[in-house]
Amino acid sequence: MFAIHGCQFCIRAKEALKKRGIPYLEINLSTHPDKRSSLLNLSDSLTVPQIFFNETHIGGAVELIQVLEKWDEEVESKGTPFKRYEKEIKSMPDPTDPRLQPSTKDPVKEAVAPPRGEKDLVQVPKSDDSVTVLEMTKRLLRTMPISDLSYRGKVYKNSITGEKLTNYLMEQFKLTEDEAVQFGLYLNKRQLITHVTGDHEFTNTSKLYFRLQAHQSPSILNTYRIWTDRVDPDSLAIASRVSKSLQKVFDRAVGSDGNVNLSTAAQDPEYERFEEEICELQNVDLTKMDLNTKTAFVINVYNLMIKYAQIKVGVPSTNLQRVAFFNSVSMNIGGEVFSFHELEHGILRGNALPPYAFRKVFSPVDKRLRLSVEKVDPRIHFGLNCGARSCPPVKKFSATDLNEELRIVSLAFCEADDNVMVDESSHSLTCNTIFKWYMNDFAPSIAQFPQALLKYLKGVKKETLQKMIKKGNIKVKFYTYDWGSDVSNSRDFFTSDLKSDQYSLKSVLCTSR
Repeated sequence: MFAIHGCQFCIRAKEALKKRGIPYLEINLSTHPDKRSSLLNLSDSLTVPQIFFNETHIGGAVELIQVLEKWDEEVESKGTPFKRYEKEIKSMPDPTDPRLQPSTKDPVKEAVAPPRGEKDLVQVPKSDDSVTVLEMTKRLLRTMPISDLSYRGKVYKNSITGEKLTNYLMEQFKLTEDEAVQFGLYLNKRQLITHVTGDHEFTNTSKLYFRLQAHQSPSILNTYRIWTDRVDPDSLAIASRVSKSLQKVFDRAVGSDGNVNLSTAAQDPEYERFEEEICELQNVDLTKMDLNTKTAFVINVYNLMIKYAQIKVGVPSTNLQRVAFFNSVSMNIGGEVFSFHELEHGILRGNALPPYAFRKVFSPVDKRLRLSVEKVDPRIHFGLNCGARSCPPVKKFSATDLNEELRIVSLAFCEADDNVMVDESSHSLTCNTIFKWYMNDFAPSIAQFPQALLKYLKGVKKETLQKMIKKGNIKVKFYTYDWGSDVSNSRDFFTSDLKSDQYSLKSVLCTSR
């Protein structure tokens, strides 16, 4: 089985085999990218998984499961699927084709984070011990008594008064009142707690409200903490490391149906560690990146943050929710805040007009405009939007191989018939809605689109379209976009959850804030 890390279809294929007790040999392209050429030569496909019974190519996850389910139906007459495997595969000669053998090269090494410094440590009061910011934040999150507090009709969510916080610190750390106030000031200066509007230092009064930093900016995903420690100079390595951290959480949350249980993922013991690690992006400087590095970095971060947002703020289910999701859910990169739309349309599309929009995401005076690429590479859409049944073998992009990686994902995306269908009999071309939304990125007009599409096709599909172009008048149609995702037990997305404060007519008028 040719596979990659984090591919839900690869996981489904593996689970289907494990369920029936059928062993398999995995050739993982994430750790051994040198085997990509073997995949292409053997299967004429750039999607994974691709499964072989010895040297017989079966296909992807869908085709494998169809075969196995057929075997299941034959259990009564021919024994278990495992016996079928023993008879038809195990008893046959092993593959001799070197392309089906594991790589002899060393696996690609994972990026290792530079060590944290003293700035990552928090001094525990009345003790010689220090703990990390993560450990202290987790302790405060689990034990601090917070609630929604009101002031003049405004509700400050997840808050605590200075007085109650002082009492909590006294009890939690066995402190006197003066010691608790000093420790509260220390936590305030270390930015683990903050005044709800940032106007005051910590003090033990019921008239001021405070919050944990982890609750302060719910619309900005990576604000679990304020990053004050060292920053890895390799920005792509940061994105790679935190992506792998989240992917491990997702992998452990995959259910028997092959979908990621987001509720399980949110409870994973390593999820909070990921939330803290990803705050390092707050100090990544996009202005110091060359074009390839910036493009690869933004695509990687975009894809990563989509997964993060699914856990943290929920999955939108309507068109209105999706508009709010892509425009309002944001992330802090280098001290500047970007929504998903701003990353895609503002930076990667050179501040081009988004679909169905009346204005560009960056105004002429927006300082983030300096980060926009000068020329749009339409292949970014195949990296940002994977609507195919199988995952492209490149999900992580690099600066050095960006052009080749974009070429691969483009071919992989377009080889799937539910993304590009070339029908010679009806002289029609039916494509994923992505091509409709971003037509201007691919071709000057829909009449010129078939010719522009050729560069992303190969084999019979490309040859057929070339014949049709010579005849002219190709009818171009678009599939209905499938917004479905391979997740379960997701929370509903509401824009109100992105606000740390809200006005309420029911709130009690009081004199505290």
